[in-house]
Amino acid sequence: MWLFFACCAGDTWASEWGVLSPTPPRLVTQPWKSVAPGTNGGVSWVGLAASAAGGIAMGLVHGVALLPLTTTLSWTVRWQEIAALSWVGLWGGLGGSLLDSWLGATVQITHYDPVEQIILKRAQPGSTQLGLSILSNEMVNVVSTGATAVLAALCAKPLLAFWS
Repeated sequence: MWLFFACCAGDTWASEWGVLSPTPPRLVTQPWKSVAPGTNGGVSWVGLAASAAGGIAMGLVHGVALLPLTTTLSWTVRWQEIAALSWVGLWGGLGGSLLDSWLGATVQITHYDPVEQIILKRAQPGSTQLGLSILSNEMVNVVSTGATAVLAALCAKPLLAFWS
């Protein structure tokens, strides 16, 4: 369940911190192409680092929250679990954010006004579009968080067993 939050945090942190990037975002499906900030599928190095940090934060919170339940374990084992959960959180945040961006670039429509150079909520005369109108932003979030949670959960158990 917490990996759902790692993906959500990763995506949110990427959006909020990514706008601070000194360089324009690149389209995740065509990294050689710059896009306007706010374009579905646009990624920046600042945003990707923020998504990884968001996932790590969720892993740390989960690991620390479990400390009262693991009092019979040695501190070495407890720190190994926190490290493993943080590692899985990193990949849950980063991977979930990248999946969200990929879905946003391919199956979510973005309307862009090339004159005003802004992202629009709806198509307007003269606007261009990227992506297909298959999923809404909310559905992209549901698919990316659900897929990330399942995949990361499958990876977490072997990783915890490896580190123990």
